[in-house]
Amino acid sequence: MYKLAIDDVVEVPVKFTLKAGKVNKTFSFSLTATRLPQEEITNRLKEVEFKFKEFLESSGVITDWAGQRLVLDESGEPAQFSEEALSMLLGTQGVAQMVFNAYQKECGAKEKN
Repeated sequence: MYKLAIDDVVEVPVKFTLKAGKVNKTFSFSLTATRLPQEEITNRLKEVEFKFKEFLESSGVITDWAGQRLVLDESGEPAQFSEEALSMLLGTQGVAQMVFNAYQKECGAKEKN
């Protein structure tokens, strides 16, 4: 039996801006995610008709976050990680695609000069 010499848990930094009135507001946080094998990523994407939000919400892909300030609780504080809070975050226009791209970048191989 074989195994990879890398962890299956990856910290995924995410950074983007959203327009808030007339200004661009920057959001920067990190997600804890499970590194899935390429074949499983492809299969899950097919199952959800290549919708990034549904893929990222699928079982075990994103398991936590740190520094998240986009989704707030009733008191106006950053929400703790939960399925409902993650769904709200990913439901914001363009965010699911940004998160998916960051996930792919961090989970995949990178050229080293």
